[in-house]
Amino acid sequence: MQILFLYGRRLVPEMILEAAQERLPEGYSLALCDDSVGEAERDALIAEADFVMLYGLPFAVPQEGRVRLLQLLSAGYDRLDLDALARADIPVANNGGANAQTVAEHAVLLMLAVLKQLPDHHNAMVDRKWIGLTRGTSLKELNGKQVGIVGLGKIGAKVARMVAGFGARSVYSDVVEHDVDIARMTLDQLLETSDIVTIHTPLTPATKGFIDAEALDRMPAHAVLVNTSRGDVIDEMALVKKLEAGELGGVGLDVFEKEPLPTDSVWPALCREHGNIVITPHVAGTTLDTWWRRLAFAYSNFERVARGESAEGLVS
Repeated sequence: MQILFLYGRRLVPEMILEAAQERLPEGYSLALCDDSVGEAERDALIAEADFVMLYGLPFAVPQEGRVRLLQLLSAGYDRLDLDALARADIPVANNGGANAQTVAEHAVLLMLAVLKQLPDHHNAMVDRKWIGLTRGTSLKELNGKQVGIVGLGKIGAKVARMVAGFGARSVYSDVVEHDVDIARMTLDQLLETSDIVTIHTPLTPATKGFIDAEALDRMPAHAVLVNTSRGDVIDEMALVKKLEAGELGGVGLDVFEKEPLPTDSVWPALCREHGNIVITPHVAGTTLDTWWRRLAFAYSNFERVARGESAEGLVS
């Protein structure tokens, strides 16, 4: 069985490529194809592959070939043409929650960093300035707060369990009702009553820009917004205006409408001006631990399909 790994060179370290080769199931071979390979050569490799692993590259539906599963190593699938892949009879699976733990941890990290204004305190120390207790009355605890989780999938459920350990209570809004001991609310109710709102929805036509100016206006002035899903679910300009007006308690963002941030991005300046804004470069889902889970899940999925079983984590 031939597996083709399509990947962006800057996104996949050499040690992961070596591990992918070393951990191959018996009876499988692995071909590597990064973004330096020309389109014709890449198409030829796809035509020979039984299975494709994809990370950080676009994927054009092949005109010919025998691909039995397109396995994403990421959770998101918004950059794929699922309709075209379905017409080509190529099933698509995401990583099955392999990165859920680390994304959830990062979301909680952003909550705490905003509530404690961590970057300002760290940067002041690096600059040999002692802020001390001067900001004590502007810092807050996670304990006793209501955390509104928008999208209670694997990541959102882990966030709920984590914040419970800090003494926070969770509520959720989702298009699907989950059998959990957490109150379900409409999105408007969640926005209006939560101290912290954390976004964990996929990017779809329905969620693109759904956290807009009207949604932001529903949030209390002290509330904190955290996003580790996709940048396009938030109307960034509306969010910037809200922050500049001092009408939001803070924001923690790992994802943005444009990535990497363009040179004229307003976010670096906003972070310097406001201690309640924390940004990270779309790293919430990536740790060394998640790489091992991604590979293990992908390989087990290939083996399932080879046995005639359905893949797990199917999105199309």
